[in-house]
Amino acid sequence: MQRKQYSIDYMKRLYRGEYQIIISQDGTKTCVIEPELKELGSKLFKVNYIDNVNMDYGIDKRAYYIKKFLSELLREISTEKIKIDDKNKTIIKYWTKYVEDLQTDEIYERVIVEDAIYSKLLNKQDLFIDIIENNCKKKLLLMDKEISPKVLGVRSEFTKLLLKKLVENINNNNKHNDTLTIAIVNDSENFIKDNLFHGLKGSYKIISLDNYYEEKVLKKQLLGKFDHIISVNSLHLIEDVEDFFKASKLMLKENGQLHVIDFGKMDPVSILTAIFFQEKYLDIETEKRTQFFYRIDYIKKLAEKYYIKNSLLSIKNNIAYYFKLESYTNYLGLIKNLENNIGNYFDESIVLFSSKSLDSYNSRNGITKGHVDNYNEDVEDILKTIWIQNLEIDDVNKNSNYFKLGGNSLSATKLLVEIERKLKCKLTLNEVFSNPEFEDLLKLIDLKQLNTEIIEGEI
Repeated sequence: MQRKQYSIDYMKRLYRGEYQIIISQDGTKTCVIEPELKELGSKLFKVNYIDNVNMDYGIDKRAYYIKKFLSELLREISTEKIKIDDKNKTIIKYWTKYVEDLQTDEIYERVIVEDAIYSKLLNKQDLFIDIIENNCKKKLLLMDKEISPKVLGVRSEFTKLLLKKLVENINNNNKHNDTLTIAIVNDSENFIKDNLFHGLKGSYKIISLDNYYEEKVLKKQLLGKFDHIISVNSLHLIEDVEDFFKASKLMLKENGQLHVIDFGKMDPVSILTAIFFQEKYLDIETEKRTQFFYRIDYIKKLAEKYYIKNSLLSIKNNIAYYFKLESYTNYLGLIKNLENNIGNYFDESIVLFSSKSLDSYNSRNGITKGHVDNYNEDVEDILKTIWIQNLEIDDVNKNSNYFKLGGNSLSATKLLVEIERKLKCKLTLNEVFSNPEFEDLLKLIDLKQLNTEIIEGEI
């Protein structure tokens, strides 16, 4: 069966997309649905900026101490006390250029012993030397509970400020103290979860999600599941960020919100630690990315493309940002209504993000083109069931004659209703009279389904 289009009125809006019925080798029947997720028409987008953070958050001081630490490492390298792993040569070259403008600052030097980050770096100097000499040991940096990229990112003054705004938004949005279902993306160490516990009001259930967007397929159980989805300092790690936005939209409840916090530019901490894991982006300057991070303008375009109500809070020349995006639709309800409108029984339904992922899904589940084309056999089973129930008989074969089995004009009218409901094929009484044998009526239905490309309905 070829892919078909659907067009459904749901929640006072028109939704379009495509669907296809496929049968796997074990006989499992799956309804594969690809909804059109783009938002049409005008969207609300509020933008606010926080620019007065330089003195309060010590950006220049942080950069000074990290440059000082790197300079000391580079000095050891220059005396050949540290041997550089070939995989780290690009990083060393970047660090060398980064510290070129370092000049002694007497004010910062007087308080250097009080700086927590600098003290931790000195204690971790041997770890950095090990990584410089053997790039494979960079995994140790990820496991470090004091200076891993994740830890330093969460403890950043920018992240703390934006997380506070995020918690305020969730609390303000929950005016009736409903129990919330919240998903946190890529938070295996529970850093974000622990931060939320201290600020969220009311009752809530927090679920950790990892890389749900990579398969480009969602099962129905994940649709319309969450009041809020939260991603903190991990968006830049996602290769196909557009799929992340689409998958998250499908998983949100009606008026659910996606919260995204990340850095917009490389900061001293990312130059020090994240560089070992994001090296391939060092020289990247594209419409989408500026080195390690996605450009805010690109993320804003995706937000406008897929979400109807959006806001952006940006800090200090876009060094960090917080997007709050709101979805209008509960896609679980939409898909359920679409299934009813199609009128067939399915073992399961899945939702794809793009047509390219259909072939990938089919290959993973052992589904060939032949299995898809053989959907006609399933139509035959459905039509048999309709005949048996309509005529109150035990069996039907291809030569069975509807009227010889006891059918009449009244029962034929009921037959047409069931055929339209379950097979989405509209027939007339004259067509039943002209094709009374089962096989002839089946062929007529096949022909009409092949020529019908749009399934329409009103929910």
